[in-house]
Amino acid sequence: MNRQIGKTNMKKTTIEISEEQYFFLKEKALELQKQNKSASIISIIRDLIEKDRKQWRNKN
Repeated sequence: MNRQIGKTNMKKTTIEISEEQYFFLKEKALELQKQNKSASIISIIRDLIEKDRKQWRNKN
């Protein structure tokens, strides 16, 4: 399903992660929330993907 938000095309997708990965992300989200930073598992994954994309673009 494509969604139009502003001028950015978005694609809705799902991912499967192991229980270990899930708990890692959940702990990271709880740690950030304790620091008064709004963070969900999804926002952390989104940030990691964006960081990786930027590094990939800089290499090419």
